[in-house]
Amino acid sequence: MTRAPYLSLPAMPPEPPDQPGGLPDFVAARLRDAILSGAIEAEALLRQEDIGQRFGVSRPPVREALRQLEAEGLVVSRPRRGYVVARLDPSEIAEIFDIRMVLEAQAAEHAALKRSEADLRAMEGLVVQMEQIRIESAEDGQRFALLNRDFHARICEAGGRRFSGQVLVTLRNQVERYVRLGSALIGNVDRVNREHRGILEACRAGDASRMAALSLSHVQETGRRLLAGLAHAREDAAVPEARADGGR
Repeated sequence: MTRAPYLSLPAMPPEPPDQPGGLPDFVAARLRDAILSGAIEAEALLRQEDIGQRFGVSRPPVREALRQLEAEGLVVSRPRRGYVVARLDPSEIAEIFDIRMVLEAQAAEHAALKRSEADLRAMEGLVVQMEQIRIESAEDGQRFALLNRDFHARICEAGGRRFSGQVLVTLRNQVERYVRLGSALIGNVDRVNREHRGILEACRAGDASRMAALSLSHVQETGRRLLAGLAHAREDAAVPEARADGGR
């Protein structure tokens, strides 16, 4: 188990954050971003003392921030060890995408029937920005993932699916760290963009059944690509270990 690289996190601003949740929400947001970007790896030990020192805050807001992240499934509490960043196994990732397929198809169906011109303009802008990105680095993958998140969130907003949107945010956050690292994007960005463009055009046409079908297929394919990428990465990592064992 490793310690999290807190030195890579931004320090606390001079004044307390001006946001409804105050310090706990601020600390949770910074830790969430670091986990989703991969700056803090799975299984990293999150020591409250380290986090408090980094942000210049006491333990109570740090403890509350970690409870928020635990409720989101991003960290888990280990007896006598404290909090660590959660790791998902392939079966859990597959289950998350199974649930997302249902919810995102329903959200798309409602969006096609209720979307406004402002919704269409916003979605068009996000699709165009994604089409202009070429995935050549982890940073490119992270930029693409952020735009992708906003695109899907706008679909829920357009359809008035507030509670579905909240559930989907939690589900996406649990797998987004893997997507941001590029496992589901490298070599597939053109296909992803075509899928997004098709969903947008179905929404523009008000074709609810087509938009729902395309959204379901899109989420299904994203999950398939992600799981395939992770499996390939595990195979690559196993080769040096096998060679090292063979040389002993």
